[in-house]
Amino acid sequence: MLKALITGAAGQMAQPVISYLSSLAIIDQLTLADLAEEKLVKIINNNGYTKCRPLKLDVRNKQQLAEAVTGQDVVVNFVGPYYRFGTTVLKAAIENGVNYVDIVDDFDTTAELLELNDKAAAAGITALIAMGASPGVINVLARLGSEQMDQTDEINTYWVVGESSPEFTGALKHFFHVMGSKIPTFENGQMKKIWPFRNDGAQTIAFLPPLGEFKLYHIGHPEPVTLSRFIPGVKTVTNRGALYPASLNQIFKVLVNYGITSDVPIPFRGEMVAPLEFFEALYNERLAHMPKTTEPSLGAMGVEIKGKKGNQEMIHWYTHSTNAEMEETTGYPAAVGAEMMLTGEITQKGVIAPECLNPQKFLKILSQATSVYDTVVLTEKIDGIVKKEGRLFDGQTWSDLLKGD
Repeated sequence: MLKALITGAAGQMAQPVISYLSSLAIIDQLTLADLAEEKLVKIINNNGYTKCRPLKLDVRNKQQLAEAVTGQDVVVNFVGPYYRFGTTVLKAAIENGVNYVDIVDDFDTTAELLELNDKAAAAGITALIAMGASPGVINVLARLGSEQMDQTDEINTYWVVGESSPEFTGALKHFFHVMGSKIPTFENGQMKKIWPFRNDGAQTIAFLPPLGEFKLYHIGHPEPVTLSRFIPGVKTVTNRGALYPASLNQIFKVLVNYGITSDVPIPFRGEMVAPLEFFEALYNERLAHMPKTTEPSLGAMGVEIKGKKGNQEMIHWYTHSTNAEMEETTGYPAAVGAEMMLTGEITQKGVIAPECLNPQKFLKILSQATSVYDTVVLTEKIDGIVKKEGRLFDGQTWSDLLKGD
């Protein structure tokens, strides 16, 4: 029987993973690790998780972390923000010969994790990084589209996030982080740095309902970093994203430009204060007096793959829109990645990204694990003419794309 460790297990993103992995017959024990041990106990008791045990863990304590990782078959890491703790758990996994999964969404941390590839391979482990929604499922769809082509020239990824809860979350800190400096994009076979959130690089994308058309901006994300590495021959990879509602994007851009979201302390009345800490305290204080929202969460993503099939120009456009919570769209793909690790479906060693997985196998398991992605739609164009269009998981329409075990 197998054992799994989830770090950062008290957070919302981890909850679908805990629920899914604890239901698998192949798992004998699931260790939930976090600084907030009392929350872990409540999670276990409230859900009747008989396979789970709580563990108080500070990942900054190297000895504690090594003891927690030792003897596990896989560790799923949700400790954030990743730009602060991104490589901590993976290094421990490498040192102790344990497979690894995370949902990293910071471009700079992704590059640091990829630099550990040789060490991970030498240790005989697989580290599957960025296995969420975007990055994550969107990368798998990029691979699926690429496999339909003889030559892949361009991949453009898009996402929109709107949470029903206005709480100050790790996702918000991530958004500030990837807006504050030049970001990587892959153009004409070369990685280059550009400024995010400029109008001259914006695009209006037509997503499915309930979102519809929405304006997106270049933003720092792992997709250009990993897809340019793992999709053979691709010459251009871009990523554009935005928050919903649209007004938040300009508000947060102003905050970032004026340094309000910086985590670098500055002198203030005889004290060293990080502007982000002040902003978080102010945000939460104001939030306590605001009326509760009744708006549902809203998320969308899309990926456009351009290339050639024979002498014909081919485009695959996958799009998805949902009112599901972010922890569902992000957590279930990570859970499936961990399951595939445990069942031996993933054999490649080293640090890999979602596009390294067999897309047919991953999508089949994902569709069985959750209905969140049942509305993914593919539009295939050949020489500008639509040849196929419909839901990806419609067995009659897409059985040719989902063949295989």
